[in-house]
Amino acid sequence: GYVGVASYMGARFTAAEQMLAPVLRDTAKRGLIYVDDGSSPRSIASQIAGSHNLPFAKSNLILDTVPTPVEIDRALARLEIMARDNGTAVGIATAQPATIARIAEWAKKVEGRGFVLVPITMVAVKAKSS
Repeated sequence: GYVGVASYMGARFTAAEQMLAPVLRDTAKRGLIYVDDGSSPRSIASQIAGSHNLPFAKSNLILDTVPTPVEIDRALARLEIMARDNGTAVGIATAQPATIARIAEWAKKVEGRGFVLVPITMVAVKAKSS
């Protein structure tokens, strides 16, 4: 019932090819995708994904860095701006009650503002090796 794996609090791990490459290689062999949470600018996951023909997506924004309803709403508004500017945007969040409640409310109204919510598999692309 799952489509892939995602990083979470793994800044050192996603920057270390010796540790990350075997995980992404196995992920690719299993036909799954990899989602980078976007928290580390040092992540080399996209390069490794490309060398293994692994579908890859990277979060543009962590939605609940400040886990208050007001700040989550602001982050969702920023995500909409990113999606409008770039055609797509990926947000990532924790499963905290406030986060789930704010995303659920936002999701009810987002189509009325011209957006379509899609599964992460629709955004993940085969990374190009560098």
